[in-house]
Amino acid sequence: MMGHSRVVQAPACFDPIRSKKNFPKGIIWKMDVASKQNLSDLIHGFPAINILGNLDREISSIVFDSRKAEAGSLFVAVHGFQQDGFKFINDAIARGASAFVTEASVEELSKLKLDENNITAICVDDCRSALAWIGSEFYHRPSDRMDVYGVTGTNGKTTVTYILDAVHKVRNATSGIIGTIHYSYGDTNIVAPITTPESLDINRMLHEMTARKIRRCFLEVSSHSLALKRVHGMHFAVGIFTNLSRDHLDFHGTMDDYKEMKKSFFRDNFIEKIVTNIDDSVGREIADEFSGDMLTTGIEQNADVMAENCKLSETGSCFTLKTPSGSCETQTHLLGRHNIYNLISAASAALLQGIPLDEIDRGLRSVDRIPGRFEKIPCDRDFSVVVDYAHTDDALRNVLQAAQAFTPGRVITVFGCGGDRDRGKRKAMGRVAVEASGFAIVTSDNPRSEDPQHIVGDILEGIPSSAIRGKDYEVIVDRKEAIDFAIERARPGDLIMIAGKGHEDYQILNTETIHFDDREVAAEAIRGLS
Repeated sequence: MMGHSRVVQAPACFDPIRSKKNFPKGIIWKMDVASKQNLSDLIHGFPAINILGNLDREISSIVFDSRKAEAGSLFVAVHGFQQDGFKFINDAIARGASAFVTEASVEELSKLKLDENNITAICVDDCRSALAWIGSEFYHRPSDRMDVYGVTGTNGKTTVTYILDAVHKVRNATSGIIGTIHYSYGDTNIVAPITTPESLDINRMLHEMTARKIRRCFLEVSSHSLALKRVHGMHFAVGIFTNLSRDHLDFHGTMDDYKEMKKSFFRDNFIEKIVTNIDDSVGREIADEFSGDMLTTGIEQNADVMAENCKLSETGSCFTLKTPSGSCETQTHLLGRHNIYNLISAASAALLQGIPLDEIDRGLRSVDRIPGRFEKIPCDRDFSVVVDYAHTDDALRNVLQAAQAFTPGRVITVFGCGGDRDRGKRKAMGRVAVEASGFAIVTSDNPRSEDPQHIVGDILEGIPSSAIRGKDYEVIVDRKEAIDFAIERARPGDLIMIAGKGHEDYQILNTETIHFDDREVAAEAIRGLS
């Protein structure tokens, strides 16, 4: 056996929450230097299979990209979508890493000459869980030191986080947001490459928030992040479930697997309080299966927090917010019934955290717009143009129904479907677009490596046979041309819904990413009208 080797088995009752040390809320660490930590402390309590080498060494940084390794780094060799991190251990060592975590066997490690290089290897069953654990410990378990609100579900995650941020802003409280649009806290504002970052990055950002005395963060929790253990073992003050409809089956395989992955958020993390929408069947399952401090929400079902007497208009919505703490009449600039669900989810989370109903009401009323979510484009014509992120059939149906409620003319829908993603939802989106619009234009979204014509072909399979091309729908593969076509043919009273990309300012064409913002393209087309 090479060097110092020992087997560390997890106890039968291993609990990744209770095994950790206590870091009370309110403790602040300076951010000028990421404090070095002893390797033995970082992995204390985590179920390692084998440890080869010395644990009594100082670790200056944690990395999962070997190119970022430096002297004193601990490299966690996670499996990526295309590469196995094991292949990059030598690169990390060459750059100065003094230890690494791997799923490789002792036999596979024999070729790395660990004794010769004074390197410590930690063998585990799951590197992603290890990365979450070690990252949390390295940054002094920041989710224990602040209130993290986790929002999961197919649709509405971004909107709920923005509403929660608005509720706290009217109370002059600072917050952070980590989600689809950006990672924003204090003077940091990063365009989000993915909805939920890797666990190490989440822990680092939460730690930075606590250092800036930001006491709460609103975090979108995607199904991918749950599968990839990005929030594994985190502490959430509130966990919120919005809804579930078909999405991401290219990744999850089946709706049952997708559902169970969403439910794993509540099963595999320490969540103090839960908000769940019981108008959704999966939300009812969550209410039945999980115990503790919980508020159910709904419009149709008899829930703890309800929206009653809902009235929708082209300028917003008003409804009676009925809660265990009393009721109030509220109104919002946000459009559509689907946003009322988002509002009562956010209101429930705020109630669970002790925020008075009158302050919640002020917060709901203060929400103006959310980038790329039913976002109106300035238009000096007698028709309207709206951009929305809807990229599932359920989300598309919601925004089209919202638009129909106040549009005297036609709703003209411009939409496409992403390439290298769930092909099964394309037919459903085609059907919804034609059935719920006065006219639909099928175009490209982010085709990625797929032929845009093939994606369009999948969409067309869902369009009812009774629909007539030229009368009920049209196909224009180039997205700019499709938007121009819609705006040129709009009549008084029409509303053009440009769906699918929302806030995104790019389009992915094969391996190339180009600048493309639906809002900019639409505004240019409006200006170009004679």
